[in-house]
Parts: sequence; C-alpha cells; structure tokens
Amino acid sequence: MDRLLLFILLFPTITTSISYFVGKRNELYRNIINILTTLVNFLVILYMYKYIKEGTLNFQVTYVMGTGLNLKLNSFRYIFVLITSFIWFIVNIYSSQYLFNYIHRNRYHFFFMVTYISTLGIFISENIINLFTFFEIMSFSSYPLIIHDEDDEAHEAGETYMNMAVAGGMILLMGIFIMYSYTQVLNVSELYLVLPRIGPIKYVISSLLIIGFGIKAGIVPLHIWLPKAHPAAPTPASAILSGILVKTGIFGVMLTVIFLMDKDFYLSLGMVIFGFINIFTGGILALFPVNIKRTLAYSTMSQIGYIILGIGLMGLMKDHGYLAVYGTMFHIFNHAVFKVMLFMGVGIIYMITHELNINKLYGFGRFKPILKITFFIGFCAIIGLPGFNGYLSKTLIHHSLTEYLHDFSSPIRITVEILFTLGSSITTAYLLKLYISLFVEDNSKYYASYRKYINKRALFPMVISSIIIIYIGINPNIFERYFFSLYNIFSIDLHSVHTIQFYSLKNMFSSFLTIGLGIIIYLKYVLPNLRQEKNGHMDYFDKTRNWISIEENIYNPVFKFMFLVSTFILRIFDTLLLKIAAYISYSLRFAANIEFQTYPNPMDKLNSMIYSFYIKFKDRKSKKTKKEHKLKDKIKESYNKPHMKINLSELEGKIKDYELNAKENFKSNIKHTVESGKNIHIKEKTVNKIKDSEKITTIKKDFDETKYKMNSITYSIYLVGIVMVVVLLALIIFNT
Repeated sequence: MDRLLLFILLFPTITTSISYFVGKRNELYRNIINILTTLVNFLVILYMYKYIKEGTLNFQVTYVMGTGLNLKLNSFRYIFVLITSFIWFIVNIYSSQYLFNYIHRNRYHFFFMVTYISTLGIFISENIINLFTFFEIMSFSSYPLIIHDEDDEAHEAGETYMNMAVAGGMILLMGIFIMYSYTQVLNVSELYLVLPRIGPIKYVISSLLIIGFGIKAGIVPLHIWLPKAHPAAPTPASAILSGILVKTGIFGVMLTVIFLMDKDFYLSLGMVIFGFINIFTGGILALFPVNIKRTLAYSTMSQIGYIILGIGLMGLMKDHGYLAVYGTMFHIFNHAVFKVMLFMGVGIIYMITHELNINKLYGFGRFKPILKITFFIGFCAIIGLPGFNGYLSKTLIHHSLTEYLHDFSSPIRITVEILFTLGSSITTAYLLKLYISLFVEDNSKYYASYRKYINKRALFPMVISSIIIIYIGINPNIFERYFFSLYNIFSIDLHSVHTIQFYSLKNMFSSFLTIGLGIIIYLKYVLPNLRQEKNGHMDYFDKTRNWISIEENIYNPVFKFMFLVSTFILRIFDTLLLKIAAYISYSLRFAANIEFQTYPNPMDKLNSMIYSFYIKFKDRKSKKTKKEHKLKDKIKESYNKPHMKINLSELEGKIKDYELNAKENFKSNIKHTVESGKNIHIKEKTVNKIKDSEKITTIKKDFDETKYKMNSITYSIYLVGIVMVVVLLALIIFNT
C-alpha cells in the first residue's frame, strides 16, 4: 500500500496533462476529467486511512531530485492530505460553474490542478528538499490563479504575492542550506535528533525556516499578500488560498517548531505571542473593508492566529499538550471547511451581480433561502456558536490556554483570558456586519430577482460543507476517535488525556459571553462609527485607507533604502574589481617591458567588451600606398620583435597613403582619430625608467559602461545578498 503515496501524485499529474489538451477542444470533458480525478484521489485517500490509523506509510524513489523522492504519511500528515483532497474536489465542482463566463478557463484549470498536486506533495514529503521543491512549485503555479482576471488589481496583487513568495522561498532555502551544513541530514524524522543539539545556531536556522513558511501562512507582519490576493483572484482560487494554501505554511511552521526543534520553549513562546497578534490584527482589520472578500481575507489571518496560538501551546506544554494538539489539528480541519464555504457563498453573489461592494449588495440574499441558510451555518461555525464545528476546536484551544496558565499569577491569567475573549468577540462583530448587510437588510432592488440565476450545482458544494459542519458539531468526539494516534506522533503522555465536556454550562456560557460581547461591539462601534449616510442609505466606509500601510509605509521604504545602500556598496566592489583587473594587466605589461598609454576612445559608442583601437604615430612621411592587410602584417611583425626600435616615419607614411585611397567613411574616421589625439603610444623603455611626468590613465570610460551593465545583474539579487550577510554575521557571532 506504500505505492499509493506515489499514485496520489502521479495519477492527477497524468490526468491533468490529458485534460489540458482535451480542454482546448471540449471544456465539458475537461471539467469531467478534473472532477473525476479529484474524486478518485479523495476516495483513494479515504481508503488509505486504515493503514495510517495505527502505522505509517513510506515510499522512496532513489535518484529523483538529487536526494531521492522520500514520501511519508502518518495521521498528522493525513489530516492535511484529507482536507486538501476534499476541498479540491468540491471546489472543482464549483469552479466548473463559476468560471462559465470567464476567459482563459483552460489555463486556470491546468494551474488549479498543478497547485493541487504540489500541495499534496508538500504534505507527504519526508525529505526537506522534496518539500521545498513542491513548495516552490505551489507558489509559482498559484500565481496564474491570482492574476486570472488580468486587470490592474489582479496584477498588483500578483506582484505582491510573487515578491513575497520568492523572497520567502529564498530565505527558506538559505535555512535549509545552513541546516544541512551543520547536520548533514535531510529527513524530517532524523532532523529532530540532531538540530536541537547543534547550539545557538539552531535559532538562526529555525528563524529562517519560520519566516519562509510564515509568509505563506499569513503570519503578521508577513501577511501583506493575503488581503490583496483574495479579492483579486476568482472566488474558487480565493477559497483554496484561504482554506488550503495557508495551511502549507502552517504545516511548515509546525514541522519546524514541534518536530525539527523538538518543542523549543523560546520558539513556542514566540508562536503564542504571534498567535495573539494575528487574532487581533486580522480581526480589527476585518471590521473596516467594504469589499466582502477582503473582509474574509482578514478573517483568515485572525483564524490562523488561533492555529499559531495552538502550535505555541503544543510546544510549551510538551508531553502534556493533549488539548493543544487536539484543538489545533481540529481547528485546521474546521477552518478549511467553513472558510471555503463562506468564500463560495460570496462567489455565488459575485457570479450574479459582478459586485463585491457591501454597500451595493445590501439585502441581496434576503429572499434566497438556500444561500442564506448555508451562509448562516458558516457564520455560526466561525464565531464558535455551540452546535457547530468551530465551537469545538475553539473550546479546546481555550481550555489548553487555561490549563497552561494554571500556575501563573491571577493578573496574568485574567489578562490573557480577556485578550482571548475580546479577540473572539471581534470575529462576531465583523461577521455580523457582513451577514446583516447581505441577508437581513431590506432592498427592493433584489426582491425575488436573480433567484433563477443561482446555479444549483454551485450551491451543491456549500450544502455538503454545511452538512459536515453540523454533523461534526453534534458529534464532538468524532475527530478524536478517528485520529487518536495523533497523540503518539506528538509524544503526548496518554495519562494526561481526559474527556472534555464540550456542552457543559461553563463552556457554553463562555461561548455565549464572547458572542454577546461581539454583538455589543457591532452595535456600539461598527454601526455608529463605520457608516455614513449616502443617497438615503447608511453606507459603510473604510477608515483604514488613512491608516499606516505595512507595505507602503514600511516595507517599500525599507527596501528602497536597502537598494540604495546595496547599490553604493556593490559599486565600490565593482570598482575595486575593475581596478584590480587593471593593476594585474599593468603588472603583466611592465613585466614585458612595454607600457600602454590609453586615452578616451573616440568610438565610445561601440557597445562591446572588446575595444577597437586606431593607431597613429608622431612623425609622418609619405610612402607608396599598400593594401591594408600588408600594413597590419607589418605592424604585427614589429610587435613580435622584442626591444626593437620601430621605424615610426615609415609606418606613418604608409598610414597616410592608405588614407588617400580608403573608403570615404573610413577615411573620415581616421581623420577624426588623428585630430582627437593619440590612441596608443608604444615606447621602448624598461619598468624602472618610467618618467614621473607621464600620467598613465586607465580605460575608465569604457569600463564604466561595462560596470553599470554588471550592476544591473548584481542588484537583482541585492536582497538575498543582504540577508546572507546578516546570516553570516550571525554564524560568526554564534561560533565565537
């Protein structure tokens, strides 16, 4: 059964290649092939569950990717693979309806499937080089999905996404290189035995890895691509970006903190801090946008904060982190389901209206019952209302946090409890704004209109997701029952495992308190402060347009400054290299007892690394005209005779006679050369008798042109160079 690991990669690779060419002739058959591909893969992955329930699947192909293709699947990885295969299946169905009126549909479906294959490859890669390779394929293949509309917004979002993805990939690769140089190990299951024991340099390595993965996970302040990419991309792409692709970053962060660094205390504490930062930053920013997809993008940042918080608690609680493991993995699964469903609901609205502005869509779903109910189920799940899946995973993370803080002083416990409750309340506030505007407000424009345009096949994936949300909500122990083996993988002391009463009065009261506080925030802050009257309606407005932008006010100025500094430094290096080259050439010349004295070349427009020189000597005497090649042979013969006194008069006369019979254009060039001065003056003298009065210059003007061309290549990697310098300095410091 180990070969099934290779099957779930090769099968969609083959069918995707076929569907691409089929799609050029028949789009219906292409859609059927892609949907069946994801369905078959999903069923195969379901079948694999019985083999990973108590064990691990391993498969290796040697001589692939240089280090071999090493695949592994256990219950930890299986959760990511299962949710990826399921989400891709339902979104594939949804895409076939959503993109009906779009252009470049064949291109979209091809890269959609390539992203699917590479995402699966990330989750089952045991070799860190394999993981990095799939990670980069995923980054590049998802780029065409983001810019699919090819408008200004899409290209701007794609540029930001690609800049962050490439920078993250190079930083990640740097961390892998340093890690391998210290450990000589590439397999994840072996690295945790070595990496935590190599000294302080492990923090440099782990920081590079976390930054590389954290960009994809949307960890603040590395999140800037996320609120741009979600609104710009087609809704199916936004759904997988939010539901799955950010999980690849989460997967990498978990591998680094929990497995590679063996639950290091300082990294785990950092994850807790960044978890709270994400919860609040994403939640607060989600209150303001009028673009409903941007609201969901910031919501993703906030929900990722709970997962990051859970990862930190897993590390801090070590082998007693039962609740943290359970809650974090559960929320990874739940978030993918309800967030994808919310995006699909927004996509249906956009399919009909081609509008994402909440002020133009208010009241749209008031009389659309299926859309209204399914969206409400997703709304209840994400705010953590009892009876829905989101409530279960958030309760577990909350219990884990409370358990860790048990031995801390009361002020600390109370402060952290308030922060957690307030962060969850903000979630309720921004989703109330969204739901009430779209489905509760009254708008005569949408009375019974557009109902016939709602595609039932587009609603089908939402209905399936709604059923899963409710089913998990009323069966709270189902996740633990199927994935109990997680505790062995995370080295949990099974004696610490205990049953949680999810629907106890205390837990439900905590949930209702959080939701009630969110309603108060909505009524007392959102409605009075974020709306203004316009054309007889209270429209929302975005206050954050005047706020500081991390990208515009921090990243861009910093990168510009770094570019200027690196330009200055690299030009110094370029100049130094050119001077060294000139010094070497002069040294060789002096060793041969011949000095070259050069002047600015009148033919400086010749853009070449090989310089053309015209020769002229002082005294002129007329001689008979000879052919040019004989003249060159004579000069070459003179060069080959060392310490020979050259007859300058004879050579000058030959040049004069040649000028009289040469073509007119060449003649004018020679005359211009004579007027501009000497180009090369050859003297016979020794190295020790150089006259001080003679100034020897370099071919600076021509070298300057070459230097700036060299800089255009050099500066393209300035950012990586600076990061490498910082890392090397850190290595020197840690090794002293």
